[in-house]
Amino acid sequence: MGMPFNQESWIWYTCAVMMIGARLISRKILFRSWKGLQIDDWIMGLIITFCYTLLLVLSNRWLKVQSNLEPATFDFSTLTTEELTRRRYGSKLVIVLEQSQILSIWLCKACLLIMYHRLTRTAQRNENIAIKLLSIYVAIGFVVIELLYFTAWCRPFHDYYAVPTRSQCNTMVHHRIVKAVFNISSDIIMLCIALQMLIRSLLPMKRKIILCGIFSLGIFVIAASILNIYYSLKNPYKATWIYWYVRESSTAILVANLPFTWTILRECFEVGAFDETNPLPWTYHMHASRPANYVPHHMSTTAAQAGTYRSPNNSYGDKRTQSIELGGRSSITKRNSDFLTRAAIVNEDENDLHEQAIRLHDFASTLSPPFSTVDIDLEHGVIEPAHLRPPPPTSSAATG
Repeated sequence: MGMPFNQESWIWYTCAVMMIGARLISRKILFRSWKGLQIDDWIMGLIITFCYTLLLVLSNRWLKVQSNLEPATFDFSTLTTEELTRRRYGSKLVIVLEQSQILSIWLCKACLLIMYHRLTRTAQRNENIAIKLLSIYVAIGFVVIELLYFTAWCRPFHDYYAVPTRSQCNTMVHHRIVKAVFNISSDIIMLCIALQMLIRSLLPMKRKIILCGIFSLGIFVIAASILNIYYSLKNPYKATWIYWYVRESSTAILVANLPFTWTILRECFEVGAFDETNPLPWTYHMHASRPANYVPHHMSTTAAQAGTYRSPNNSYGDKRTQSIELGGRSSITKRNSDFLTRAAIVNEDENDLHEQAIRLHDFASTLSPPFSTVDIDLEHGVIEPAHLRPPPPTSSAATG
């Protein structure tokens, strides 16, 4: 016999909310302030947490009060007035429950798409276009699902909570089929884009394998979506669908937040970098390609650009230089300060800048000619075309 729903659902809830909390704490450590959190962090921490909590609370409540979800052979005339009122109330809960589940799933997609956009916005033009097209597809899917739910599948709308009602209003078979099509197809496309992007990146093989494994967890979200629609169609009048609503939403939240938790893992458990024994190669795609004593002529234009260079006190072997934070950095914007002040800011912030495991230039095409390469800072959005940079230093300058 399986675990009771109330126990299973709150176990899922605890894991998912702890993962959201770990993400937010990691980002706060990385940015040194809650003000540094980005839009996807706020979406996850506020809106998704609210919708997910609402989903869990209403799911448990619905199982207690029941609803109009009964087969055509069920005799509602045997129910008392109080029971009919309670089932009508339960049917209204299903409407809110359905919306909270849709919002939880689609906002998780939005958070992942924002992350992929940051990773590809300049380093990989084709992938960035694909992400934008996928974002449009996800948005269209959400609009179509909602329009059909509120205007087409069950008319008039109050039949959704009528007792008794038509089968299309209580089982919502057509609605769930349309939702599954957009949901599963967008997840598959997103997974394919992410995996091929990582495989073609400039990351060391060890980190490629780890990151591909993390993003491949999206397979479990797809599997949960498939099982959700399967059991919803196989037994539309049973409460099995509510189990899979919670499982699918919880899995989506876990997968969407896992890539952002490396900072807190390192702080709590002293987890090392992905590839501590193998320093980054000397290439013109990476910040590490600049020698410690090299200060470009345009460093004084903005402190944000200054923040992308190494200090003489750090070496390529520094074991604190890599983590799995996939996000941007807030810009340092003291434009009128002198060079010494900017240098102090760089020295103060450099350790945090090195905590990033993946930067946009890791995703630059390995086949690109040197003169078409750009050096891009994911944290600040600094773009420096290679042909505008000063010529690379000689080996003697680099060592001396």
